[in-house]
Amino acid sequence: MITLLLVLYTLIAGWLSYYLLTHQSRPFLFFDPNKAPTIKHVARYGGSLMLLVTLGCLVAIFVQTTMLIAIVLASGSLIMMAIALILVSFMQIS
Repeated sequence: MITLLLVLYTLIAGWLSYYLLTHQSRPFLFFDPNKAPTIKHVARYGGSLMLLVTLGCLVAIFVQTTMLIAIVLASGSLIMMAIALILVSFMQIS
């Protein structure tokens, strides 16, 4: 069961990584990286870190070490929380 959930988490992390890396120079959601270069950096580094989490998840699926699974899940959660908090600071609701 944990393997199935880890595969699902890997797919979600991979999709988020792909989305952030492909939207470095075009608007996404409420954000425009062309207006604020910091958003471009957040997308680049956040996408790269989520790519590392995705690769770590792939390793954890095959190794099945409880400690590695916990580290990968915790790091992915913390990275996504940090990305969300940084992007919220750039939201401009009109």
